[in-house]
Amino acid sequence: MTPSKELKGSLFILFSALMYATLPVLVKMAYAEGLSPESTLFLRYLFSFLLLVVLLVGIKREPLLTVTPLVIAQGVLLTAGGLLYFFALEYLSAGLATVIFFAHPALVAIMGTVIYKESLAPQVLAGLALALTGVFLLSGLHNGSSSPASGIGIVYALLACLCYAFYGLAGQKTVANGKPLSITATIALVAIFIVGPVYPQEAGVVFHLTWRQLLVTTSMACFNTLMAVLFFLKGLQQIGATRATLISTAEPVFCLILAYLILGETLTLKEIIGSGMVLASMFLAIRPKDQAQLEPEGVKQEHL
Repeated sequence: MTPSKELKGSLFILFSALMYATLPVLVKMAYAEGLSPESTLFLRYLFSFLLLVVLLVGIKREPLLTVTPLVIAQGVLLTAGGLLYFFALEYLSAGLATVIFFAHPALVAIMGTVIYKESLAPQVLAGLALALTGVFLLSGLHNGSSSPASGIGIVYALLACLCYAFYGLAGQKTVANGKPLSITATIALVAIFIVGPVYPQEAGVVFHLTWRQLLVTTSMACFNTLMAVLFFLKGLQQIGATRATLISTAEPVFCLILAYLILGETLTLKEIIGSGMVLASMFLAIRPKDQAQLEPEGVKQEHL
């Protein structure tokens, strides 16, 4: 892997994290327009798929779906992870749920050594430690809590973490031989088939949307699903799952910055320090390594 390819992949993952970070702002806008959490989730995936139908079938004239067991599994894992995180927030503070969920880069790094025989360079290990510490500071858990954590909430958050870790590892294989746009469309369609039965009463909301509700949910579909998933897969194709998930810990940092700029929320000194630690971890992840260590296993197969 060349340094330029490595930088390109890292920038793709950073852009994906930025797109994911717009979700809290857009969700608050959706709720302000009278949409429920369930209908917002359903419409996000529905409009993502419809946008990809227009792009792939109507404009690019390319195959819409990549129907392979591993891509379908990716769709199940990403959607299940999102739902489980959503359920976890009903029982846990946002800070604790965030810390548990963002442990997934460490899981990916460990499992990547087993599945893809990747070696863990010292700077990646240092980056993981910085990222996890930074996310802990961002979560606010260091301020202490008088209420005990819910056992079922922790289980939900751990399962969400595992789902996202396996989603990233599966993606390293699927992007080696598939097209990211088509894979994204397949993931969105799988999400519709999962979220629809979970919240069947929300399907009819699409026929009663105001133009403002339509604008917000379409923006969510474009930014939080289509572009976020697409650029994550494109970055994964360049730098592999371990480094991609490590760089994606920039998401809570971007969330804080957007909340400060758009919603007028304040930033504490510990949040600034935590953000700096996460950003430092990304520089360690982006730093070039030895050629033999850089090439992720799934991408190696692409050249055989």
